[in-house]
Amino acid sequence: MIFYVDPDKIIMDISDVFKKRNLKNINFKYENLIGKDLSNSFLSGADLSEMDIHNSNFSGADLSNANLAAVISFSVNFRGTDLRQANLSDAKIWDSDMYGCDLRGSDLRGSDLFNTDLKSSNLEYADLSGAYLKNSDFEGSNLHGVEFTNTKYDKKTLESITDTKSKSKLKLQGIIW
Repeated sequence: MIFYVDPDKIIMDISDVFKKRNLKNINFKYENLIGKDLSNSFLSGADLSEMDIHNSNFSGADLSNANLAAVISFSVNFRGTDLRQANLSDAKIWDSDMYGCDLRGSDLRGSDLFNTDLKSSNLEYADLSGAYLKNSDFEGSNLHGVEFTNTKYDKKTLESITDTKSKSKLKLQGIIW
């Protein structure tokens, strides 16, 4: 477990250590990040794969090129997070706030996006093949070039897509529940 002692020899909460820090390429494999505040941290290339990060705050963080494969993220705040080229394959992203995220080129294959707010996000060229989209909100999002092969979606998710080309592509490539 990572801990931090400040110059006055006072042990600080681990959340204080992570918040607004440069944690590039860190492997968090044995850390407990449940409920932690990593907002505005630089986590590019970090390995969070298969971790439980529910109730955590990553708002404004840089998670570009990070590995979040099979991550469990219930009620996580990703608002405005940079997730470009991130691996989110097989991730469980439920009841999370991804408003305004940059997900360009991200791998979301097989991920579960249930009750997730993706409004105004940039998903250009992201791969959502085989993903499960239930009550996901894509209103105002850039879905140009998104791969929807075998993506399962519900009517509410489809209605949230405002771009007619992307909506048609999802209907053609995806499977409605």
